[in-house]
Amino acid sequence: MKKHLIMKWKNYQKISKLLLCLFLFFINILSAQQKSKVTNIKGTSLIVGDVSPNQAKIEALNDAKINALKKAGIVENINSNQLLFTSQKQNDYSQFFTSVIQSEMQGAIESYEIKSERINCLNDNEIIYEASIDATVIKYDSKPDVSFDANIEGIKSVYNNDEKLSFDVTTTQTSYLTIFNITDKEAFVIYPNLYEKQMKLTQTSSYKFPIEKIDYTLHTDLKIQETNRLIFVFTKKSIQFIKMDKDQNTTNENIFSWIYSITPDQRKIEYFTLSIQK
Repeated sequence: MKKHLIMKWKNYQKISKLLLCLFLFFINILSAQQKSKVTNIKGTSLIVGDVSPNQAKIEALNDAKINALKKAGIVENINSNQLLFTSQKQNDYSQFFTSVIQSEMQGAIESYEIKSERINCLNDNEIIYEASIDATVIKYDSKPDVSFDANIEGIKSVYNNDEKLSFDVTTTQTSYLTIFNITDKEAFVIYPNLYEKQMKLTQTSSYKFPIEKIDYTLHTDLKIQETNRLIFVFTKKSIQFIKMDKDQNTTNENIFSWIYSITPDQRKIEYFTLSIQK
C-alpha cells in the first residue's frame, strides 16, 4: 500500500505549538509512572555473510535496547521484547503480530540516545559492530483492561493491486482510533488523515471505514506480492500521533515508541497482516 488515498494531499495542516505542548504534557502524564535512566548500555552484532554495516548497526542497537530493558529490571515478558526487536531486524513482523503476548509487555524503551559506535575486527573472519546507548525505560504499573476490546471485520488476507480496503469497527468502550501500516519499505498513518478527522467511537456502535468519501487504495509497485501489516490502536482518550511528515510517513520505531508510551490499561491493539498481489 504505497499510497492509501486516491486524492493527493496538497498541504498538511501544521500543528500549533499549543497543541504540541498539550500532547507532550498528556503523554508525560500517561507514561510518568516508573521511569528509569540507564546509561552506557552496549549492544553488538556480527558483520558476516550478506550482513551490511548498516544492518549490523540496527541489530546492535536492538541488542542494546534489550540489554537496557534488562538493566532497568524489565524481566517480565522479556521474550516479548526480544521478539519485537528481532522482528525489527528482519523486517518480518508476522510472528510478532500473530502473538498475543505483545499486549502484556510490562516495560518499554521510551527514548534513547546513541553515545558511541565502532567496528572491531577480532580476526580475519570476525567483524563486530558495537553500539552504546543511554535510554529512558518505562515500567508499567498497570495491566491491560480485559473489558476493553474491539472487533474489526471485512479485512481479507489477500488483495489485488489497486483494490480498495474497507472494514467495520466496533468497540466495547468509547474510544479513539489510530491506524498504521508497515510494509517492508515504509511505514505510515492511514487514519486519521487530512480528510478524516479522528472521531470518538461510541461503545457497541458499528463504524464503517473509510468514514468519508475517499478510498484506501492498496497499491504495490513490486513484481512480487507485498506484505502489509495493519496496526489498529484504540485509546480511551484522544492521543494524537505527530511524528510523521506531511504525507503521514513515519518509521516503525516512531510507531512502537508511541504505542508503548501509552499505559496498557489505556489502549487496545489489533494487528492484521495482508498481501497485495499483481
